[in-house]
Amino acid sequence: MSISEKCADFIVKYREKISRVFWGLLGISLILCLFVQVNYDLSKYLPESSLTQQGIQKMEDSFGYPGTARIMLKDVSMGEALSYKEQIEHISGVDRVSFSTGSKSAYAPEFMEEKEKEKDLDYKDGNALFHVVFVKGDSDVQTKKTLREIESLLGDKAVYAGLAVQSKTVEEQVSSQMGLILALGLGFIFLILIIMTNSYGEPFLFLITILLAVGLNRGTNVFLGKVSFITNNVAAILQIAVSMDYAIFLLHSFETGLEKGMDKEKALSYAVGKSLSTILASSLTTVGGFLALCAMSFGIGKDMGIVLAKGVVFSLLTVIFFMPALLLRMWNFVEKTRHKPFVPSFKPLAKLAYRLSPLVLILTILLVYPLNIMQGMNDFRFSNGAVVKGEGTKISEMEEEINGVFGEENLLIAIYPEGRNDREKALGNLLTSLPYVENVQSLSSLLPEGVPEFMVPKSSLDLVRKDGYSRMVITLNLPGESQESYKAVSTIRQILKVYTGEDSYLVGDTTATMDMENILRTDNAKVNTLSMIVIFLVVMLSFKSVLFAIVAMIPIELAIMSNMSFSFLEGTNMIFIGYVIVSSIQLGATVDYAILTLDHFKEEREKKSRKEAIIASIEKSLSSLFVSGTILAVVGYVISFISSVPAIGQLGKLIGRGAVCSLFIVIFLMPSLLGILDRVLIFAEKRKKAVKNKVAGAVVV
Repeated sequence: MSISEKCADFIVKYREKISRVFWGLLGISLILCLFVQVNYDLSKYLPESSLTQQGIQKMEDSFGYPGTARIMLKDVSMGEALSYKEQIEHISGVDRVSFSTGSKSAYAPEFMEEKEKEKDLDYKDGNALFHVVFVKGDSDVQTKKTLREIESLLGDKAVYAGLAVQSKTVEEQVSSQMGLILALGLGFIFLILIIMTNSYGEPFLFLITILLAVGLNRGTNVFLGKVSFITNNVAAILQIAVSMDYAIFLLHSFETGLEKGMDKEKALSYAVGKSLSTILASSLTTVGGFLALCAMSFGIGKDMGIVLAKGVVFSLLTVIFFMPALLLRMWNFVEKTRHKPFVPSFKPLAKLAYRLSPLVLILTILLVYPLNIMQGMNDFRFSNGAVVKGEGTKISEMEEEINGVFGEENLLIAIYPEGRNDREKALGNLLTSLPYVENVQSLSSLLPEGVPEFMVPKSSLDLVRKDGYSRMVITLNLPGESQESYKAVSTIRQILKVYTGEDSYLVGDTTATMDMENILRTDNAKVNTLSMIVIFLVVMLSFKSVLFAIVAMIPIELAIMSNMSFSFLEGTNMIFIGYVIVSSIQLGATVDYAILTLDHFKEEREKKSRKEAIIASIEKSLSSLFVSGTILAVVGYVISFISSVPAIGQLGKLIGRGAVCSLFIVIFLMPSLLGILDRVLIFAEKRKKAVKNKVAGAVVV
C-alpha cells in the first residue's frame, strides 16, 4: 500500500474527529479576525534601503511624523473662519491649525505665521483654508476619529484633502464595499456552480468547504502583524475562485469510485488518495505564482503573496482533511437534489476549437510582437495617491475643488544636521530662487527680524530643531507625480547635500513616488522571471518533460501579454502595483488550464489518434476550465464594478479580463500546440529508435 493510500485510509477512518478539529480551529480563527490590523499607507511598504523610508525614519525619530489635512470652508466670513479654527483646535487629537498667514505649510509653528501675513493666502473669495496637523499619524485610529469629529462640526460647509483624509476615506469605502463584494461574488459563484454541476446540493458542499478555508486564512493573518487594505479586500474572494477546483475534483473522484462498485467509505478513501497527488501538483503552481510576489522589494508583494499562498494551502488542507466527513454527511442531500445538466455537451465546441486552432496559431505568430510592444507602452502610475484617487472618486473631487481655489500643494520636508543659521538661510534663498519652488520655511528664513532664537518657545522650536537636526518645509508648484517633479526633487537633493552634507534627507509624496517607481520596475522583472521559473520547474517535474512545460507556459504567457495590451488599447492609466501583482496571479491561477489539457491529452493519446486525442482532451477539460475560469472572471469583474478604490477596482478588472484571455487562448490555441508537441515527441521517439538500432547494428558488426 502506497503512502497516499495509507494517508487516505487514515483521513477517512478518523474523519469525524478531524472535522471537529477544523470546526474548532475555525472558531478560534474567527475570533482572531477581530484583531487583524489593516494598513492603508502604502509608503510603509518601501524597503529600508529607500531614501524616502530612511528620511521618514529620521523624521519620526527626531520630530515625529504627524498626520496632516487641508480643510476648505466654503462661503464663510473671516470671523466665522476664525471661530471654526478655534473650535477645531480644541478637538481631541488636533495638534495645531494654521490659517490666514500666507504660510502654505501646516508644519509652521505659530511664531512663523506673522511674516507675510498681509498676503492672506489662506482666505480667498469667501473660502477659508485650514492646514491641520494631528497628534497621531495619517492612518492612526485617533486621527480618523478626530477627522470624523471635525466633519461633524463643519457639516457640508467643508471639503477635505491630504494623506489623513485619503486614509480615512479609503478605509470607509473598503469597509462598506468589502461585504458587498464578498456577498455578490459568492452569489455569482453559487449560480455558476448550479449551472455547471448536476445537483443543487453540490454548490453548498463546495462553498462550505472553501469558506471554512477562507476563515482559517483570514484569522491567521493576525500573525503577519498588518495586512494591506488591497490584500484584505481581495484575498478572500480570490482564494475561493482559485481553489474551488480542488473540492470539485475530490467529489468527481468520489463519484468515480462509486461507479466502480465501491462502497461509500472505500470510494471516499479512493478519492482522497487520488486527490492527494493531483491537487497537490495543481496547487503547487498556484502557490509558486503567489510566492513569487514575495521576491518584491516593495513590501506589499510579500504581504499579498503570503496571504494568497497561505489561502491556497488552507484550501488544499480543508479539501483533503475536512471535506471527506462533510461529503458523507451531505451525500444523501446531494443525491436527492440531482437535476438534468443545464450545460450541453462540450464536444461541438471542442471540434470547433480544433478547426479554428491553426488560424489562431497564425494570428498568434503575427500578433505576438505587437502585443509585446503594446504591453510595454502602457502609461503607468506609481504614487500612493494614484492607488486611492481616480476620476469620479470622492477624494479626487474634494482635492480638485480645493486646488481650484488655493492651488495644488506639493510638500517636501528636508531633514539635515543642525548648523549655522546663515548657511541655512542661504540654502533657503537658493531654493526659493528655483522657478518650481513656491515657498521655503525654516527657522532661519522665517524668524522675525530682531528676534533671537533663544526667545522662541521650546514647543515651537522643537518643531524645526531637535536632537541635532533641523527641518525645512519646501512647497513646490508642481504635481506630485511627474517627470518635472522628479527632476526638481533630484536637484533639491543635490543642493541639500552641498549645503548640509551627506546626512540629509528629503521626504514627501513625490520622493515616495520616485522610490516606488524605481523599486516596482525592478520588482516587475524579478517577479515575472521567478514566477516563470518556479512554475516551469513544477510543470516539468510533474510531466517529467521540458517540452510539456514549454507548451503549458506558452498560452498563459500569451494571455498575460494580451490582457495588458488591452489596457494600452483602452488608453487607461495603469497602477503599476496592480500590473505587477496581476501578472503573477494570472500566471499562478490559470496555468492549471494548460496543465489539465496536457494531462488529458497524454492520457487520451495512448488509445486514440492525434486528432481524436486532441478533441477529446479539450472536451474533457472544458467542464473544469469553464467552472474555474468563469468563477475567476466573474469575481474579478465584481470587484472591478463595486470597488471605488482605483487600485482595487483595476486589480479586479485585470484579473477578470485575464481569466477570459487565458480561457480563450487555452481552448483555441492549445489544439495546435498539442499537435506540434505530438509531432515533436513522435520525431524524437523515431530518432531515438534509429540511434538505438544504429548502435545495435554497429555492435553486431
